[in-house]
Amino acid sequence: MTRLGCVPYVNALPLVALFEDDPGLGVETAYDVPSRLPEMLGQGTAAAVLVSSWYFLANPSLKAVRGVCIGSQAEVWSVRLFSKVPFPEVRSLALDHSSMTSNALALAILRGRYGTDPFGEACAPDLTSMLAGHDAAVLIGDPGMIADGSGLNVLDLGAAWTEWKGLPFVWALWVGGDGLDERLAGLLLDARDHTGLGSDGEGATEAGLRTLARAEGQLGPSASRYLQEAVSYRIGPREEEALAEFASVAGIGCGELHWQWGPTVAVP
Repeated sequence: MTRLGCVPYVNALPLVALFEDDPGLGVETAYDVPSRLPEMLGQGTAAAVLVSSWYFLANPSLKAVRGVCIGSQAEVWSVRLFSKVPFPEVRSLALDHSSMTSNALALAILRGRYGTDPFGEACAPDLTSMLAGHDAAVLIGDPGMIADGSGLNVLDLGAAWTEWKGLPFVWALWVGGDGLDERLAGLLLDARDHTGLGSDGEGATEAGLRTLARAEGQLGPSASRYLQEAVSYRIGPREEEALAEFASVAGIGCGELHWQWGPTVAVP
């Protein structure tokens, strides 16, 4: 049995539905928050993990499946910055301790677009407690989408990145070591297409409709629109360019990126 490590958020459901629909493929899924998934690779308990793009960029000895990701073309809805003060006045930032990419992106945007360099502190993802001791807070995933931003300045980090750089953003990829072989990479690409979901998908299949129903049960009616309009699941040249640009603004000296089913891509 091949094991995958996956985030527990609705945006990942379309990438693993195939394995739940067809147990005969011999792939099982274990769920945890993004910051803990790399431990599965280190401990050898997963062949691949759906890990943050930050982790992939910072660990170039690993390889990712070319062609599949969790991405966004503009607004992402589920990764947001909430602030009690105008963004140029943010001096302290509560970071979602379950994230790496989103925290690095928030800091890069605050520095690059708003000219402020706040102190960041990792916190449990509870907006009220985060803002009790900080000017602003980052929330990701399902909590980030459903959090009430009434009376706050709210910034969708996907939209902010695209407005700043004119590029899509890659939030997560399937990453692994030797256990991520061509067979598993092929299955993960098949899984990407199994539901037909995503803003770059071809429309919900029967499996996609089941996935939408499950997502609505987990998150509410907005989940269907989210999975069909906000999230993208394919990597192309612009997404690879976005990875390189994110590495640059986040100060990640990653050198070369290694892809399964594709050539090495040089990143400055």
